[in-house]
Amino acid sequence: MKRQRQAGFTIIEMLIVVTILAMLAGILVPVLENAAQSSRDSRRASDLKSVQSAVESFKRVNGGYPDTTGAWSGDSAADGGLGYDATGYIPGLVPDFIPVLPKDPSADYPNATGGYRYRSDGTDFKFCINESPESFPTGNPFFDPARAATAWQVSSPGGYNW
Repeated sequence: MKRQRQAGFTIIEMLIVVTILAMLAGILVPVLENAAQSSRDSRRASDLKSVQSAVESFKRVNGGYPDTTGAWSGDSAADGGLGYDATGYIPGLVPDFIPVLPKDPSADYPNATGGYRYRSDGTDFKFCINESPESFPTGNPFFDPARAATAWQVSSPGGYNW
């Protein structure tokens, strides 16, 4: 007499399915995390270019860069904890030259010391993304000599080493 197979999975079949799913998850999770990191860094690069364009426009109209009297001004607690509107971390830029100041795409920033920061004496400027970039490729066009392993930057020639 032949036994009829009952509907459903046996324990061994279920273990095989779970093992396959676990292997797929082990492959996909790192790939998806790398894609998320790459996306955040792309947004940071775009923010650098947008701010650089806005401060250069400000200089053409006003004869100098938005001035912080040579002090760092930013959204982290260490740099003043300033916001993203007209009273934000780059004085005079919003709304005429940029709609809103950028904020890091990671929910982990700003924090006590990391985030977006700006410094200018009116003649030179430096805009820096401090502590949050997740990659530092060779030939990075946003290399920051003052924070080579922790930041990206754009600047005028005189602000490059700040």
